[in-house]
Amino acid sequence: MGSRFSIPLVLVTFLLSGTLLSACISYRFVRAVQGDEVVPPGDAFELGKTNLGEVLSVLGAPDKVAELKGKDLLLYERAVLQDSRLSLSIPLLDISGANVDLSGYGTLVRYDRLWLLFTPDSILRQMMFEKGSSHPYLKTLFKED
Repeated sequence: MGSRFSIPLVLVTFLLSGTLLSACISYRFVRAVQGDEVVPPGDAFELGKTNLGEVLSVLGAPDKVAELKGKDLLLYERAVLQDSRLSLSIPLLDISGANVDLSGYGTLVRYDRLWLLFTPDSILRQMMFEKGSSHPYLKTLFKED
């Protein structure tokens, strides 16, 4: 009495399942933070009255300093990077002469920035605070109402 399965079918099934089981799946998640926390200044500083020394005593050293048309610009910035990658690699080199590599990734950067512009005599002239994201659509999803 003969078997329902033939030897070549069993052999092909065994080789194919062995190849698929030898696939490499990897997932990587990276979260990095650059800079100190930046909070909105609120009513802590008054335009035209607060001087550079008072700002530095409250906020500390800025991340960047620049000169803009004779005025001093202080920039406080914090960035949060979230990067995730999924990769699936199936080594088919032994059977077909090629490898299959499927991968996908996503990156999201969120940032908080505080700009402070001072006159040549070190008086606060303008300030701006911004919360942002590298993906504007995601910014609306996580918006606090």
